[in-house]
Amino acid sequence: MGKGIANHGFKSGILPVTRNILKNPTIKQTTLVQRAKEPLPKGENGIGYAEGIQHPLKSLRVPKPSKFIDIESVIAKSIPEPQSLNLKNGSAIQEIKNKKAQLRRKYLADSLRKEEDYLLQKEILMKRRAEILAKEREVEMQKINLEKSSDLTIPTLEHIINQPLMRARTPEETELMKLKRNYNRKLIEFKAKERNLEKLLELYFEADQYIVTEEQLLKNIDSIFDETRFSTNANSFLEMKNNTKKNNLEQKIGDELFGTVKTVHPGLPMVKDFLSGESIKFNQEIKSESEKILEERKNSIDNILP
Repeated sequence: MGKGIANHGFKSGILPVTRNILKNPTIKQTTLVQRAKEPLPKGENGIGYAEGIQHPLKSLRVPKPSKFIDIESVIAKSIPEPQSLNLKNGSAIQEIKNKKAQLRRKYLADSLRKEEDYLLQKEILMKRRAEILAKEREVEMQKINLEKSSDLTIPTLEHIINQPLMRARTPEETELMKLKRNYNRKLIEFKAKERNLEKLLELYFEADQYIVTEEQLLKNIDSIFDETRFSTNANSFLEMKNNTKKNNLEQKIGDELFGTVKTVHPGLPMVKDFLSGESIKFNQEIKSESEKILEERKNSIDNILP
């Protein structure tokens, strides 16, 4: 890219100007045909030259009338069908040439017809745009010219009370508000179900620690009142207590990061990944990548060894 590219939108080159396929309007463009048939305005704000005044050289005193073309006649004149096909005893090369010529004629005719359809569609859209702009302008002028009592007199207390406190919502705003409320309600319900599911998972994993037999009860009592646990002094007991708080905090942070329950049990995020197949897909990708690495190492070792 050279210097001065900022003048061209930071582009290294300039694309050529798009040229129209049709040089003149078609007879189906009714708006242009009607405009061409209308008499040209004259006078001070019109066109043309007054009598007795010579027009400039290489110019016309009266402009040329607009020329309108018929697409079908243009196609018939520019790409006429061949009168006879010279096959030269069925030569394959000549047959291919004839097919290519037929395709060129077909593509050119299609492009001319599509260009006419595009111009007609554009004319329809321009009409609709003009109608919409005219309606908007009319509504705007009605709002501007609307008589206001406050412009002439001070509004009375009764008039102020009778006025609505808030502007009424449009149908579009009402529909949008309804969709927002529905979305918020569904989101709150979904979050509540997620929390209930997380609590259900925690309860399920806590069930492993429940005491349901006499043997489990005696075992837990022995572990709680184990003499070796309180053989140290009070300082070591406080240190153990603080370490327990620290361990609980580290465990909660780990559960939030990895989506687990008490570090060793799968949590709700892991369950979601398993049900959606993301975890299986991830494991397969890891397995394939590890196999590739092992294969590359094996190949490198085979290349090094004689």
